[in-house]
Amino acid sequence: MRILHLVNHCIYGNGSVHVAVDLACGQAQLGHEVMYASAGGQYLELMSKQGVICEHLVQRELKPVALTRSLFRLIQICRTFKPEIIHAHMMAGAAFGKLVSVLFRIPLVTTVHNSFDRHSLIMRLGNKVVAVSNAERELLIKRGFNPQKVVAILNGPNFSPRDSHTQPAGSEVLDQIRSPCVMTLCGLHRRKGVHDLIAGFAEIAHKHPTWNLYVVGYGPDRDELEKLRAQLKLENRVTFLGYINIPGPALKKADIFVLASYADPCALVIPEAREAGCAIIGTAVGGTPELLEHGKAGILVNPEAPKEIASALDLLMSDPAMLQRFRASSKQGSEYYRVSRVVEDYCKVYTSLTSSPVQ
Repeated sequence: MRILHLVNHCIYGNGSVHVAVDLACGQAQLGHEVMYASAGGQYLELMSKQGVICEHLVQRELKPVALTRSLFRLIQICRTFKPEIIHAHMMAGAAFGKLVSVLFRIPLVTTVHNSFDRHSLIMRLGNKVVAVSNAERELLIKRGFNPQKVVAILNGPNFSPRDSHTQPAGSEVLDQIRSPCVMTLCGLHRRKGVHDLIAGFAEIAHKHPTWNLYVVGYGPDRDELEKLRAQLKLENRVTFLGYINIPGPALKKADIFVLASYADPCALVIPEAREAGCAIIGTAVGGTPELLEHGKAGILVNPEAPKEIASALDLLMSDPAMLQRFRASSKQGSEYYRVSRVVEDYCKVYTSLTSSPVQ
């Protein structure tokens, strides 16, 4: 099968990009002809080595002349590459992809990675729309997406080809992580609720003086979060480690992982934390309850509830046997969240379109 992925870029640190890069590499490994059209980024070298054809295509343009130039470039790509499937991962790609999909009668698949973005309605243009969790599928249908077109495929980042491409965090970073510890790994912006985690940790820190909290990631709220740490007098208990390309080694040093998001369609880091064997606390938003098997593989709390985070942390920190049980239940079943399964699921969606006329 010839597959064309349309993505804005292939830069580190973007979950949508990570899914798209994993798919492209996994499909190429299976023998498909795969092209990844984007404005470029650090993953170009990896994809080229994996057999993915990388084409330069700028999709996020506001100037009419540049937009027209990009559209004609995409038309040229379709004429020469002759894709059987166009897969758009972002909104600009969905708009471009729909135009050439109609022109060349090529099925268009869209994946809604960020349903919280108000512009995500444009992803309805796909002949098939992939929601990254069943909860997200229900949400999209409520927003007017055609239920016959929307399918759910849970993200699975584990055993990713990206792991062999980038250098893991060095010892100068990993050596800072001391057990027992709590960790979060996410973008440092309000939607991820890191301020709630720090506030929750502050409530029980005095009761558990040997425990520390590590915040992995970068984003615009770091200064604000560091000020909160100072206000709560946690400078010696909360450490900001910055961005880490490959999270596995850091997560394996953590005892408890917390994701305090206000919205998360299907966070890649929860399957990564499960693979690492962390006990997990997550807010019951988006796809997180599914990723935690509705409480079987982790503790679910409400969003914007620091006291609930504090209670869950206290429960695990106070009972070593319970902590170990949650670590074991987290690890059990984590093999489902491997890239190979995600590649297989998407191939089934593609086949459903190429084996029947485009609607």
